[in-house]
Amino acid sequence: MASQARARASASICSSVTDSEVHTLEISDYSQHSDLGDGGYICSTRFTVGGHDWRIRYYPDGTGNGEECKDYVGVQLELMSEFTKVRLAYEFRLTEDEAAIKSTTVLTAEASSTCGTDKFKKKSDLPRYLRNDSLKIQCFVTVIKESQLKETAVSSNPVVVVQVPPSDLSSHLGNLLSRDRDDGDITFKVKSEDFRAHKLILDIRCPALKTTATQPHLDGQTMRDRRAIPDNSSTVVIQDMEPAVFKALRHFIYTDSLLKEHRNEEMAKSLLAAADKYDMKRMKLYCGNILSKRPTVDSVTTTIALAHNHHCRELKGACIQFINSSERTRDDVLSSEGYKELKATCPEVALEILENSDIFKKAVERQQDVPEEPSAGNHRGEARRGQGVPRSRRYSRNVANTHWSSDEE
Repeated sequence: MASQARARASASICSSVTDSEVHTLEISDYSQHSDLGDGGYICSTRFTVGGHDWRIRYYPDGTGNGEECKDYVGVQLELMSEFTKVRLAYEFRLTEDEAAIKSTTVLTAEASSTCGTDKFKKKSDLPRYLRNDSLKIQCFVTVIKESQLKETAVSSNPVVVVQVPPSDLSSHLGNLLSRDRDDGDITFKVKSEDFRAHKLILDIRCPALKTTATQPHLDGQTMRDRRAIPDNSSTVVIQDMEPAVFKALRHFIYTDSLLKEHRNEEMAKSLLAAADKYDMKRMKLYCGNILSKRPTVDSVTTTIALAHNHHCRELKGACIQFINSSERTRDDVLSSEGYKELKATCPEVALEILENSDIFKKAVERQQDVPEEPSAGNHRGEARRGQGVPRSRRYSRNVANTHWSSDEE
């Protein structure tokens, strides 16, 4: 009987090498750029991605490529490098809008050297994206370079791995909140609504709320409320929270997530306060994530005050970074009514914003760069204190007026 030879096995992986960058084109005084005519465009500065030069073209009055485009603004990505061929993926979006235009294409300098869309946004929709008559357009560019092959090892005895599905523990715990169940051993009375819960779950997931549960009717109640409930009752009355907020809080305790209907900024603000009160660190970060996604000049001062009052360092840091992300944004925030109120209510936060700005950092650098002149010596060769040494620059920080000055001015 002939023997059967075992065939050798080999394998390789093909992967692409990419280079990515996001470039932001900000058009200040937008209303003064709205009469360029069909085909007239505004250019960004050159930027380099994947070894090639690019720039953004923005057409405020349309590209002029047909009647169907006349009601739209256009946007194009232009390849500036010559005698080259580039494969790329690009995406255009406004900083105040989550919708984006995405595509993958190949550009050659000899042929069409631009890509984009003639129908980026309707002209009539643009005012809602303007902030202080300024429009920001972001272009995400990924240049796809050459492919790389890499040989991989192949086992002579293939192993079939059993796949483990994602954990459904939170789903099962969430089922404990079903209205069909009545096995809860504690009731929270929030305004006019009752919410059942389990002391064991509270003990594991939210000990601070569990403490309230084991010391009945002490949370935000008056003495009349306390006399109305027997001492042996398993009911806790909460009067400083709305029922919808407590429902979201209870759901997070059981499932470590929020329902879709609760993932909005207004609910996140209320839940941030609850997370701080009941020491729920992950829910505090969850709320901070929601509130940090779409900051604006008008809302950021309210958000940073909220973060400060409820001890969310991460959200406060994100707000400070947004404020100091550009000179224009910083100036707009510092001149807003919200910042005036912030200075009055949280002056330490207003100061922290300034201390993280370029204004403060440059002032400190100038102070550190002042050279000390050699001091005059006495008959023992020692320097006389206070003579021959220039007065160092001292910078005053006037938080009330957001003015920085040197005593040498």
